[in-house]
Amino acid sequence: MTIQKSIISNIRAFNRFYTDIIGLLDKHLLNSDYSLSEVRVLYEIYTGQDIQASQVMTTMHIDKSYLSRILKKLEKDRLIAKKPSDLDARAMVLSLTDIGLKLFQELNKASDDQTSDIIKNLNQQQRQQLVFHMNSIQHLLTCKDAGLENRLRLADIKIRQQLLPGDLGYIAYIHGKLYAEELGYGINFEAYVLEGLREFAKQYHPEKDRVWICEHEEKIIGFLVAFHREDSLQFRYFIFLPEYRGIGLGKKLMDQFLTFMKQAGYRKAFLYTTNEQQAGIALYEKNGFVLSEEKKSYAFGKELDERRYDLILG
Repeated sequence: MTIQKSIISNIRAFNRFYTDIIGLLDKHLLNSDYSLSEVRVLYEIYTGQDIQASQVMTTMHIDKSYLSRILKKLEKDRLIAKKPSDLDARAMVLSLTDIGLKLFQELNKASDDQTSDIIKNLNQQQRQQLVFHMNSIQHLLTCKDAGLENRLRLADIKIRQQLLPGDLGYIAYIHGKLYAEELGYGINFEAYVLEGLREFAKQYHPEKDRVWICEHEEKIIGFLVAFHREDSLQFRYFIFLPEYRGIGLGKKLMDQFLTFMKQAGYRKAFLYTTNEQQAGIALYEKNGFVLSEEKKSYAFGKELDERRYDLILG
């Protein structure tokens, strides 16, 4: 599968930017005569219990000779010690000496202070957004390769259609939380969601409406609601937790929505979204939804293009 050149260029641009950020942190640590890699080794030894050099090598993804040089330096500086394992005398385990522990704690605090300094001009919402997107990058780039047994599979997700007490409240919670973290929406958006859910709860009819509650390991991770509107069906509250995106769950729910639409006798469906929801828009258009209205909006604490998409079955 060919990757678009623009995607590669954007990733490389981000890498250059983030390398500069890491350089700021690295420079601070280098002032203490220890590189970022050397301090990372101290960290792995500090957090590990009876950790061996081979485990450090695996965790840090570095080669044996490079790690050996680092360990020799740290041992020479009396920062670490080696001793036979209590479980296997043939294996050597690593630990910090009192000197090493003191130095690590000082450097760890300095690193915390440096990180705090980098984000000090961000407000709390921006900091939460930053952490959210960092977690998303980490999740996407550490997804298990195809064929590995622990990979999250679409088959692992259970979808129930029975509406239970607490479901609607959780829909509001997930929308308010994720839209604030990902897109910077204000409290007005959560109020809007709550108003719509109140209306849905009052008119809910199991034969005319449908809910799809997605669960993984007994935890709710996503939703979709089909909301009847006279002779039309509204596609609404389509959302997943970030770690469950990209596995085909959206397509599966869209297929089930269209199946219900046909079985219940609806010919028309519609949805509202914004210009920021490009992944969702691609799915909607692929399944026959057509843009019918577009207007500027400031309702949720920021400027947006509100859009309506309609679907008419042949």
